[in-house]
Amino acid sequence: MLKRGTKRTKTERRRRRRGALLVALVLVAAADSATLAGAAVLHARRLERATGTNAVIAPDIEAEHRHGAFTATIEYGALYSAEGHQVSSEVTWDDDWFFEDPTAYNQELAHTCAVLSAVANAESGYYQQGSASPSYAEHAFAELGFEEVSTSSYRYRSEVMDELIGLVDGTDVVAYAVATKHVRSSQTGEERLLTVVVVRGSYGSEWLSNANIGESDSVEDHLGFTLAAEEIVADLNARADETDPGIERTYLFCGHSRGGAVSNLLASYADGASGDMGAISSAESVRAYTFAAPNCTTDPDARSACYDNIFNVLNPSDAVTMLLPAEWGYARHGRDVWLPTMDEDAELTQAMGASYEASMGTECPVQDDALARSEEFVGFVTERVEGVSELFSVGGALAVTQACLGFDVGQVLTSHYPNTYIAWLEATSADDLTFS
Repeated sequence: MLKRGTKRTKTERRRRRRGALLVALVLVAAADSATLAGAAVLHARRLERATGTNAVIAPDIEAEHRHGAFTATIEYGALYSAEGHQVSSEVTWDDDWFFEDPTAYNQELAHTCAVLSAVANAESGYYQQGSASPSYAEHAFAELGFEEVSTSSYRYRSEVMDELIGLVDGTDVVAYAVATKHVRSSQTGEERLLTVVVVRGSYGSEWLSNANIGESDSVEDHLGFTLAAEEIVADLNARADETDPGIERTYLFCGHSRGGAVSNLLASYADGASGDMGAISSAESVRAYTFAAPNCTTDPDARSACYDNIFNVLNPSDAVTMLLPAEWGYARHGRDVWLPTMDEDAELTQAMGASYEASMGTECPVQDDALARSEEFVGFVTERVEGVSELFSVGGALAVTQACLGFDVGQVLTSHYPNTYIAWLEATSADDLTFS
């Protein structure tokens, strides 16, 4: 009896092992099938991108040719707004701005650029199939009297499937709007062709590109931002070759966060060399207004007078503007324009909060200790990581992880919201800002 029981037990064990092995084989086969299916789907999407098929078509918006000075109401989508995520801002415009000294800071132009930067972020919704989101960028530029608008770069950079391809391929791209308008001086009658480039902030898999700093501490410009900027440079040069030869051209670059960093580099490429050596060969005059831009260069001449036409509007409480750390040798080209802090002026802070609530329909979430929180967050990392090469070590990754776990990152980022910047600009004048 004992031997038969032992034999039966061994038989049962063999059956269980065979059953477990069969389950494992089924799971492996299922995983392989899922992998193959996923690869097939991604391959099919790559073919669609290569052939320009199965994507939302750019809208055809008829613009009113508005010239001179005027006001306009711009609508756009905004996360964290009270209802529907659609808000509006009233902006001013004046063609004469583009015949004035580009190194003179213009608060009204800064505010308009901040709103356009928020519009660039909202445009992504239109390019998602099945979405009812309006084409915010086309409508915004139509309100401002622009003659041509192109948002074609959004077509394969806004869908979930395209973001998955970005995760797999690690692409360093960005979406952007290009708009052109003939502007005329009210004083002299001189005409110029204005090209505005508004660069979208971080979106989906583009977050990977934010971490693509470069392979060593010797890299001068942030690599991920540089590759994105170079694509836009090539696009602008191709457009210049096709339209209005002989007319003087002026450029305006703007964007928020990643879009601000890319815009900063775009302007620096136009400023950093003269004549045929310029990366944007058609740029006779250039302006840039960036918002919440991280540090993006170690160029020792980044604060040279030749970049005085680049204004980086920064919220002191915004942790993103503290990265990459200055302690690692990083900065922005041009001049930094600092908004007030929450505890600096009670009247301005109250005005900012009122402006935020009026447009967003909800109370401004930025807390009084926002600056201290952001400085503590960034300080935690820089105390443990000494440079770019160390950042990508095991110790560097651990320090970043600990910082994210140890702080309320969501609260820290409220100072980074586009509408926080817009509200500050609406509540202040140039005299309330600090330039460095």
